[in-house]
Amino acid sequence: MTDAPTPSPRRAVVLGGGGIAGIAWHLGVLSELLDQGIDLGAADLVVGTSAGSVAGSILRFGQVPLVYAMQAAAPGSVPAEDAAPGGPDMATFSERVQQAVAGFTDAQDARARLGRAAIDYSQGAESPLLGQLAAQFPAAFGWPAAPLGVTVVDATTGEFRVLDASSGVELPRAVAASCSVPLVFPPVEIDGVPYVDGGVRSATNADVASGYDSVLVLACGPEDPANPLGPQLDAAVATLRGEGSEVHVIVADDESIAAFGANSLSDESRVPSALAGRRQGGAVAAAVREFWG
Repeated sequence: MTDAPTPSPRRAVVLGGGGIAGIAWHLGVLSELLDQGIDLGAADLVVGTSAGSVAGSILRFGQVPLVYAMQAAAPGSVPAEDAAPGGPDMATFSERVQQAVAGFTDAQDARARLGRAAIDYSQGAESPLLGQLAAQFPAAFGWPAAPLGVTVVDATTGEFRVLDASSGVELPRAVAASCSVPLVFPPVEIDGVPYVDGGVRSATNADVASGYDSVLVLACGPEDPANPLGPQLDAAVATLRGEGSEVHVIVADDESIAAFGANSLSDESRVPSALAGRRQGGAVAAAVREFWG
């Protein structure tokens, strides 16, 4: 009688939000880890929120080295439709968010209030992200073959959703919705329903990886545990570990956060953030290799 084979551990990669800077930083970290032989592309699940949905799609398509090289290249090398030289004015963003959610009764209500404020703010305009993401991920490509989850929030009800290949939504539309920061970009319609950035709930939504044996999380910064919109990173990690998952978190270090600059949605943050991510990837590679196996 032979012993039954031991099932392989199920592994997930969670990639968080962070704007143009966040995309570049994620790709820098991922590029260095992949170069060091750590096969994160073999994950059983990749979950992406906002910037992480872009980086996660690139990871799933096996294009991290190529796109990182573009991100780290000198300004002007990125196609004009993908660049936002000054970026939107974010000086009053936090204040406007606080005003939008005032009077909330619970986390979903807070998200709904912010989503409805985003609808009013956009005045019916179509998101420019739709064209940008359609150029980056043509609909003919479809979804990646390996499981990818893209987080979004219903702008009218505050309901949180994770879109995937079974959702009947084209990938560029799903990613555009996940990147639609409320009060910055218009919501993106999916089946007639407006959706906003999955980061409205959490910058990482790490709890989506519940049930996986090993969870690697990349976060562009710490999350405020007092944020009223949803389960923040520390709480999600504690829950995952309580369920038996092993969790390893990489948070952008001080040098990387400095590289993001004052406006993570400005294209001026792209090159320094990519290079900072590559450097930090080298610094954490040994620990990630031991964790990932």
